[in-house]
Amino acid sequence: MKLAWKELKYNWKKYTLVGIIVVLMMFMVLFLSGLVNGLGRAVSSGVENMRADYFVLSDDAEKLLTVSNLTKKEYRTLKQSYHDDVTPVDIQRMYIQKNSDSDKIDITYFGIDPDGFLNPEVSEGKKLGSGSATVVLDDDYQSKGIKVGDKIQDSASGKKLKVVGFTKDAMYGHTSVGYLSTGTYRSIMEKTNPMYQESVHAAAVRGAKGKTLDGTKTYTKQTIVQAIPGYQAEQMTIKMVEWLLVVITALIIGIFFFVINLQKEKEYGVLKAIGTGMGSLVRMILCQVLLIAVCGAAVAAGLVVLMSAALPQTMPFFLVWNQVALVLCAFVLISVLGSLATVIRVSKIDPAQIIGGDFQ
Repeated sequence: MKLAWKELKYNWKKYTLVGIIVVLMMFMVLFLSGLVNGLGRAVSSGVENMRADYFVLSDDAEKLLTVSNLTKKEYRTLKQSYHDDVTPVDIQRMYIQKNSDSDKIDITYFGIDPDGFLNPEVSEGKKLGSGSATVVLDDDYQSKGIKVGDKIQDSASGKKLKVVGFTKDAMYGHTSVGYLSTGTYRSIMEKTNPMYQESVHAAAVRGAKGKTLDGTKTYTKQTIVQAIPGYQAEQMTIKMVEWLLVVITALIIGIFFFVINLQKEKEYGVLKAIGTGMGSLVRMILCQVLLIAVCGAAVAAGLVVLMSAALPQTMPFFLVWNQVALVLCAFVLISVLGSLATVIRVSKIDPAQIIGGDFQ
């Protein structure tokens, strides 16, 4: 380590250039990682944030909450089985307006029981109550000029809804969520659909999985999230790009070190001639790579954190720290493995040839 540090300080300009490239490349990788998670959260955070472990859907719903339909009888049976550990969930994509003359704004209604365990925590205002015609909105609507106490209008039914609070990170299918009581949700559906019959899309369950009810299927929350249209395809595509960039960035470091060490073959030849062991040279090379990779990754992570704080609220960006740590560790590991080509090259250096002692 001491020899590696001396070498880095002596050729600081050359290694600083390598470090800058590492920082920029890793910043790009981590920023992409934040976008991957942000886009995923924009599709599913409304479901992921629910304090539920399982969801009971009709057996023909193919894991889609919006397609499922549980009858009143089925839900009553589930209620008798799970008691307070089950609560209804209704999901519907609609439009709202700040007033009757304003432009329509996308919204996904989550119809829930305010007394159940799905009532979200609020960042401003108060939680959803059992009173009619109230709504808790995702805080993204604040950027559209909506405030606590305002009244918004459901564009399809014309029903006025009073905004009582805002919650954070509640999205479904790239649309911000509005939480309604089950009663308010049903009153909107009755006005917009004369054929509407009282039912629920699904039942959220917390705790242990109970007996399966005929005509229904029970799925874990993660299974429901992965079944949301577009979620898996979007995540797989961007994650593939992310990990490809991690490998490319790490290999670039290996190539840089290989070229730099090609220029230092005479120095290595002299070190070997004066008795420096190959083990010491290997440790020096690996320590140099490790120092640059770790420092570059740390600086890039710090820059991404600062960037995330400055990004607008509407930007789908979300850092998952265990994933960030995994990306950084993988990057450092691949960088060290990539430097083995340099080690192999140095091991083949013949001191006699390098310093001109081979007269054959």
